[in-house]
Amino acid sequence: MASKYGRLSAVLQLHLQWHKARLKFLDLLIITLIGERDVSFTRLASVLTNQSSLVNLRRIQRFFAQYTINFDSIARLLVAISPVKPPYRLSLDRTHWCFGGVEFNILCLTIVADKVSLPVLWLMLNKAGNSDTQERKELLLNYVRLFGSETIDYLMADREFVGDAWFGFLAKLNIRYCIRLRANFWINYSHKPPVKLFWLFNNLPLNRGRHLEKPVLLANQYIYLSGMKIINDKNKIEFLIVATYYFDPLAFNVYAQRWSIECFFKALKSAGFQIENTHLKDHERLSKLLAIVAIAFTWVYIVGEYNNAITPIEIKTHQRRACSIFRYGLDQFNKALKHDDQIVLKYIQLLTCT
Repeated sequence: MASKYGRLSAVLQLHLQWHKARLKFLDLLIITLIGERDVSFTRLASVLTNQSSLVNLRRIQRFFAQYTINFDSIARLLVAISPVKPPYRLSLDRTHWCFGGVEFNILCLTIVADKVSLPVLWLMLNKAGNSDTQERKELLLNYVRLFGSETIDYLMADREFVGDAWFGFLAKLNIRYCIRLRANFWINYSHKPPVKLFWLFNNLPLNRGRHLEKPVLLANQYIYLSGMKIINDKNKIEFLIVATYYFDPLAFNVYAQRWSIECFFKALKSAGFQIENTHLKDHERLSKLLAIVAIAFTWVYIVGEYNNAITPIEIKTHQRRACSIFRYGLDQFNKALKHDDQIVLKYIQLLTCT
């Protein structure tokens, strides 16, 4: 299917510097993945080339088993083709699933785009459960090494990503952050006895925010707090409390963008490429697969933006789009693969314009 679109290899060569044969295979694999919307090797092999499915399958398996990928080059490629320009708002979170008794647990760092995040770096965690401070540091230091801390506008994360050492690490790098806190944390505020966080916002009416102008001491780090009472998806009252490095009256607006990474995870799975369908159990090979999916995902998003500028996605009565930019791009890309080679070539050209 994809052999007609070899021009993608030339675009990838600008960033990856791979051997021509490897680039041609990557070209085939990415476009086939977009067309099939599934990472299953058997399914990809059935349409990869005009050769037999068995030959294609062995070729795919050899690639993931034998070829070494420089993930720094992949990260640079993803940032280079991203339509979002620095400084970036980054979102940090984990996605996980189980297959064949193996726990897959991936820590991801993404760039916030329009209602979704674009992947940059990830770390395969050889365990179940939360990441630890050292793992988070490793991922963020890798980003800083590649792109510099000056490219970070904000780092957003959920309640898992807290702690004295973590906040101190972000402060040392002078990285602005907006991170949700658990409401039962104990803090020191205004030289009074320690109280639980929610007491600072307990007298607020629903959905009324408060931004404390004085820093509080939490886990030996001074932070600024913004909080409100909200109704959660179980129709119960809970507290939304976020910590920031500086006082920021727009903290809730910033934190709301953290959700974009959940949209990326959904697109990786049921709403896009069905990554949970992979039978890979080796973490190194799975990381390679994620690199391929990340390139495809970013490209599809670019195609979605392009088509949305020409024919905007319908806005429903609830004032939300009928589908996401990513899903729009995926549908339009597949339509072009089936009916119009010239449009596919145009989509390849989009990668050289970002």
